[in-house]
Amino acid sequence: MRAPAVLAPGILVLLFTLVQKSCGECKEALVKSEMNVNMKYQLPNFTAETPIQNVVLHKHHIYLGAVNYIYVLNDKDLQKVAEYKTGPVLEHPDCSPCQDCSHKANLSGAVWKDNINMALLIDVYYDDQLISCGSVQRGTCQRHVLPRSNTADIQSEVHCMYSPQADEEPGQCPDCVVSALGTKVLLSEKTRFINFFVGNTINSSYHPDHSLHSISVRRLKETQDGFKFLTDQSYIDVLPEFRDSYPIKYVHAFESNHFIYFLTVQRETLDAQTFHTRVIRFCSVDSGLHSYMEMPLECILTEKRRKRSTREEVFNILQAAYVGKPGAHLAKQIGANLNDDILYGVFARSQPDSAEPMNRSAVCAFPIKYVNEFFNKIVNKNNVRCLQHFYGPNHEHCFNRTLLRNSSGCEVRSDEYRTEFTTALQRVDLFMGQFNQVLLTSISTFIKGDLTIANLGTSEGRFMQVVVSRSGSSTPHVNFRLDSHPVSPEAIVEHPLNQNGYTLVVTGKKITKIPLNGLGCEHFQSCSQCLSAPPFVQCGWCHDKCVQLEECPTGTWTQEICLPTIYEVFPTSAPLEGGTMLTICGWDFGFRRNNKFDLKKTKVLLGNESCTLTLSESTTNMLKCTVGPAVNEHFNISIIIANGRGTAQYSKFSYVDPIITSISPSYGPKTGGTLLTLNGKYLNSGNSRHISIGGKTCTLKSVSDSILECYTPAQTTPTEFPIKLKIDLANREMNSFSYQEDPIVHAIHPTKSFIRHVNIALIQR
Repeated sequence: MRAPAVLAPGILVLLFTLVQKSCGECKEALVKSEMNVNMKYQLPNFTAETPIQNVVLHKHHIYLGAVNYIYVLNDKDLQKVAEYKTGPVLEHPDCSPCQDCSHKANLSGAVWKDNINMALLIDVYYDDQLISCGSVQRGTCQRHVLPRSNTADIQSEVHCMYSPQADEEPGQCPDCVVSALGTKVLLSEKTRFINFFVGNTINSSYHPDHSLHSISVRRLKETQDGFKFLTDQSYIDVLPEFRDSYPIKYVHAFESNHFIYFLTVQRETLDAQTFHTRVIRFCSVDSGLHSYMEMPLECILTEKRRKRSTREEVFNILQAAYVGKPGAHLAKQIGANLNDDILYGVFARSQPDSAEPMNRSAVCAFPIKYVNEFFNKIVNKNNVRCLQHFYGPNHEHCFNRTLLRNSSGCEVRSDEYRTEFTTALQRVDLFMGQFNQVLLTSISTFIKGDLTIANLGTSEGRFMQVVVSRSGSSTPHVNFRLDSHPVSPEAIVEHPLNQNGYTLVVTGKKITKIPLNGLGCEHFQSCSQCLSAPPFVQCGWCHDKCVQLEECPTGTWTQEICLPTIYEVFPTSAPLEGGTMLTICGWDFGFRRNNKFDLKKTKVLLGNESCTLTLSESTTNMLKCTVGPAVNEHFNISIIIANGRGTAQYSKFSYVDPIITSISPSYGPKTGGTLLTLNGKYLNSGNSRHISIGGKTCTLKSVSDSILECYTPAQTTPTEFPIKLKIDLANREMNSFSYQEDPIVHAIHPTKSFIRHVNIALIQR
């Protein structure tokens, strides 16, 4: 597939540096040789009326949950096929959920509220149905039964999922599911029933009669008109006195084998100002949440220091997560099997004493089996702490506790209680600090061959695809500005093993369909960049472009050989004596084996003579070499670069004989400061030039081919000194400069004058 592309208007600031530094030299060549991150692509997309919160796929249709709307799109080109309006909703304290409040519109307390989509789920156990839960009507849900003949029809049969019961406990509302402050809902079929696992952010604005719970498990009634708690232990709440000071943000929820997992960001302790990430785990069949455990997760970057010490940087705030399988290469690197579930997370460093992220990110992979093993290993250690935000510091569970649980299984006992472990499970940043200047906000993964590929989104609306590997530093093979809004953590990967696989990416009001097999090849501007793209992208070098095979009808299309390219050389001339350091800008100078840069086979020739390469200062984009001497002047000499795979030629270099033909003025005061002009030929050749008078430096002011200007140094006695010019290894001497006594002022006449005109005569000796 080839995606048509045009240059984006304006200049985009690069998110991070993925190329070798060149000390400010060869900047233009560096830009031209790297991937063009300013490209735009024509991709299927849809823009809603309001911001999109959730997206699900079902039978060739895409369902979007947005503010006040639910949309249905086809999965081919994202054209809208249906919509359903969910808000704004008129609410009044005397109205129960699902009740028509229109007759109370003019009463005190009536408020129109936008309906933010907090959860969007597909259930296929009872019927094919879409379940939508919003921020209004106490967080209740609606179900849209989808006719088998037309699964895009979300309007024909809509049911409100609320059924108050007289025998409920006071303040209980199992049908109040989601919080407008933030929620994660996981639907799971268990033993012929549908269970909803819910994590809610709550604060003091939620009164007890609202009955929203921090974390809970509830069952969908067989009548499907609401939910029920199986026991009075089916929910846990942050105590009222801590709800404002101890917020819990539920970032992600997933199921793996026999366990349910929630990922949160919260304060380290009740009294701490610092935040961290936790993983919560309990058995999926544990309706009383007795098996509830939680512990910190840390994504770290380690840096080796002198004297064997190691600096460790913790990326403490989870931004987004995704659970997928590993490719064979990554599985081997992280000690996992191909069928293991892997939790991929993008983490950020937070602002001090805050949960607000900085533009500094890392990516870590946690095999779920390691998470479970870690829980098992630490269960009987002395790092167990009572969950005080749930129980309070004086609860009986916080004293004289004994750990009865076999944490490796799901056999639960009613006398067990929920536990927090303080030891963090750590993993190392997979990209070794590569994203230390960007805020990553989204991640999903897929497998191509033996490779694991990550889709990454940023707070600046940029989308990237990059190979996930712990060996070497992978650079994104797709990197472009998708939108001006942040990329949402809600991402879907569909048909990853198929040639037509794609990911759905949400940015603000917009959803975009992006192919998994790359976006063509033209954004690779150099051969080595082109050939370093993953194999499944199928890019090769044709003449001077990176294209797919079918786009190279004539000529040689290669995936193996890169010839060097010279973009610029400076200086373009050197004195006959040599010694000039030549800087050659371009790309593909080095020989690459296993994607590692190597200059050992690279040679530079000036005509037939070798230019001695300085390996320590050379890169794949810039070569530094020192030219030797020449007997006679030569113009337009060919510079030839050979890198073991081919050669490149540049014919704009000359050997010249710099000369000084005259100087002006020929004398000046001994205190110096006279602006001296040297006229001649080839005065700007070589790298450096130094003018001295009587062994002292004449400070350069300007340089051109025929003129040098400098300020004379001071001398102690009035006499003549020779002028010497040194250009690299060339030395030239001519004419003398005469120093004379400094002028002396005896008197000034007149001593005063009108404001508008002054005429002063100097009387000199």
